[in-house]
Amino acid sequence: MKTTSEKMENCQISLTVEMEPSETDKYMVMGLEHVAKKVTIPGFRKGKAPASLVEQQVGRHVILQEAIEHLIPEAYEEALKSESITAFAEPHIELLGVEPVKFRAIVPTEPDVIPCDYHNIKMEMGKKEVTDSDIDHVIEQLRLQFGTLVPVERVIQFDDVITADIKGSCNGEQILDRKDASFEIKQGSQYPVPGFAEKMVGVKKDENTEISIKFADDYEIKDLAGKEWSFSVKVKDVREIILPEVNDEFAKNSGAENIEELRSKIKASMQARADEEVRKEFEDKLIRAMIDGSNIDFPPVLVEKEIDHIIDEEARNFPDGIKGLENYLSASKKTMEQHREDLKQTASDRVKAYLVTKKIGELENITVSDEQIDEYIDNLIKGDESKAEKVRAAFKLPQPRESLREMILINKTMDLLTAMVTGQER
Repeated sequence: MKTTSEKMENCQISLTVEMEPSETDKYMVMGLEHVAKKVTIPGFRKGKAPASLVEQQVGRHVILQEAIEHLIPEAYEEALKSESITAFAEPHIELLGVEPVKFRAIVPTEPDVIPCDYHNIKMEMGKKEVTDSDIDHVIEQLRLQFGTLVPVERVIQFDDVITADIKGSCNGEQILDRKDASFEIKQGSQYPVPGFAEKMVGVKKDENTEISIKFADDYEIKDLAGKEWSFSVKVKDVREIILPEVNDEFAKNSGAENIEELRSKIKASMQARADEEVRKEFEDKLIRAMIDGSNIDFPPVLVEKEIDHIIDEEARNFPDGIKGLENYLSASKKTMEQHREDLKQTASDRVKAYLVTKKIGELENITVSDEQIDEYIDNLIKGDESKAEKVRAAFKLPQPRESLREMILINKTMDLLTAMVTGQER
């Protein structure tokens, strides 16, 4: 076996392997055995025909193809050792010839990361305080949830709920025809199109109303720009919402003993969310600063793997998984290949963020013990003991456990970096 290797950009090595005929022979025998088990030749039981007849029946090229499938993986591993190459991920392999067998492997190698001078980065984490107005807004939303719809005999007003027969067309083409449709007449509503709710204010019950909405050519919503919508509406019912008083009874229906406790619970919940949003925004800026100031070189296959991961995440939002995502893309006139291309920048940033954070974790000697992993798992299943056994069993497996260890390590590194750049490190 002859091997040559050449360094490429982006932490890759081009590895070329050419097999000697004598080395290929044993794989031809192996290939012939595998093919013989699948071929039926008249007069012989399956898998029992002489090798010469099998080769005559299927052709040498079929046997060679079978042989190559076994040859290349083993030859690749041997070539790595011969050239003292440590592969970081699966290679891209291209068959160059069969007589003799020759192939080229593009081998991803260890990323090369030189972090920025993160010890001297200084940043401030903002603070968002929950106000009484914020709490009042949530209470108003709760009032709406507990409100009662009551029929009224008057013209439509904002916040009413109407039942109507509605037909809609756009530029002369009918695209909406619904009977007994329920609409909330909310100011600023986008449904069925912006401006529809405003046009309905003042309309009477049992009236047949014609509505026209023309959108400017430069309208901010591109799908509506330059189009004219026309609606024929017959209002059958108008109801207004009667809201409950804000008192201790209302608080009890909302899960608190009294109004003071309800406001306190709302504030604590909103503040926790606000703090999380502030921290997330801060970490995004910190990661961007680290990426921009670091030298990060890595094989492109990592981006492709991250795109695969993002697509898997997206597919979980559809009942029928990846098929649902494909249908959604098709409805948006986009192919999966185009979608993958759109995801490249996001995936690349994710890879860079992971690599530089992991490298800093190594430099700062951050580790994760088995006890810390078990503690994280305990917190994960707290309050849902029905899943405890299944979750613990899953994280006993080597790969999920190491993935969890890595995630905790990244989180610990981000905590340390946050303390450093905000001057809280002790």
